[in-house]
Amino acid sequence: MDIEIVEFYPTKRDDKKQMLKGTLHVYLPEIKADLRGVIVVKEKKSWYFGMPVRFGTDTETGESVRFPMFSFIDREKNKELIKLIIEKGKDYINKNIYSLKEDKKSIPSEKKPKAIKKQKNVNI
Repeated sequence: MDIEIVEFYPTKRDDKKQMLKGTLHVYLPEIKADLRGVIVVKEKKSWYFGMPVRFGTDTETGESVRFPMFSFIDREKNKELIKLIIEKGKDYINKNIYSLKEDKKSIPSEKKPKAIKKQKNVNI
């Protein structure tokens, strides 16, 4: 199996705490499929990669359940895919994100925009 990392979309970054969160866009050329929303969390030297999921409620038990957005029927192929995403994802992020430590323009600000104050109508 072969995969290509198309892009990493950072959502949160703190270089002082060595923390980075975002999602990966992965392309699977053999089956011509895009896999978007692969969750990435890096805290110091620890990495977490998670496949995209949806949350729902089991109608019989009422418990919250996770449904995978993408998976192969063959479990071994799923394991291989995740292993490749981890290997190539780490390399891609280290080369393309951490080599640009000062360029944070592509990462949205974590601060909320200030509310616009209503102006009183002034008659001139």
